Amino acid sequence: MVIPFSSDVWPIMMQVTGTVMSLLLLALAPPAHGTILLVSLADAPLADIANAAMATGARIARRGPGAHSLVVFGDRARLIHLSRQGLIPLAAPNILCGE
Repeated sequence: MVIPFSSDVWPIMMQVTGTVMSLLLLALAPPAHGTILLVSLADAPLADIANAAMATGARIARRGPGAHSLVVFGDRARLIHLSRQGLIPLAAPNILCGE
């Protein structure tokens, strides 16, 4: 038996979608200071990611979980400007990035 999808459900679905997206953004928001995952959207080599991070005063912690990512220790206020170069700072949770 197929239950018809009524238009009354759309506002609820939009609200649930907005809530889930907000929670994901909060979970991936980098801390003000601490361990931050830098991900290259332009598939930059690790050396370029490391040089850009060190230019902001960040310290290299380890490789990230992806081929074009790096875990650094630094300040979000300085690292956020790397987004202009295609490097996105994200939270580096231990479950994803190790310790």
